Amino acid sequence: MIPHPKGTLLLLEDDAALQENLAVVFRIAGYTTLFAANAQEGFAALESYQIDLIVLDHQLQGMSGLQFFEVMLFDKKFSHLRAMPVVVFTGVSLSAEEKRGYLRFGAKALLTKGTGFNDLVHIIDREVELYKLIANFDRVPQRNFTLPEYLNHVEKQIILRALMKNSAASQDVVARELGIPRSTLSRKMGEYQIRLK
Repeated sequence: MIPHPKGTLLLLEDDAALQENLAVVFRIAGYTTLFAANAQEGFAALESYQIDLIVLDHQLQGMSGLQFFEVMLFDKKFSHLRAMPVVVFTGVSLSAEEKRGYLRFGAKALLTKGTGFNDLVHIIDREVELYKLIANFDRVPQRNFTLPEYLNHVEKQIILRALMKNSAASQDVVARELGIPRSTLSRKMGEYQIRLK
């Protein structure tokens, strides 16, 4: 058991050898990992556990990874998971249409199984951290705020949501979208202790 795991990952992968390899990689990286060999096991895990990120293979038994992602996004039973990050990690070559489908649904990365595990872990670290920041941000203790405290709270929420929406973008792109100078964004991220990897 990991003493203080960074988060819980769901790995949808039917290759048992790769599952074992990734279990070691994710454990060393500080994650608890749940495994599903097919879509049905994946849906059962989503219903039973609190998961922070899905690592999804494209080729699953019974349905494709893209079909799994679509059900997860549009089935009312999983509506609370729509913001959960998904990283596609597959050994097959995806068609342009499949790539567009994953990106349209909000996949955070499309990686081939030849990609180094360090790159995969780096992406997972970044996405889990952002997901947890957003998920926990609205849980502000109930108390009366002064106007400056409330305005800081709103400003931080706006910055976090812009960063989450543009997680792969540079600070320049995020600052431009917010309509503020990059130096202001950097200063505010420092004030609010927002660190991106």
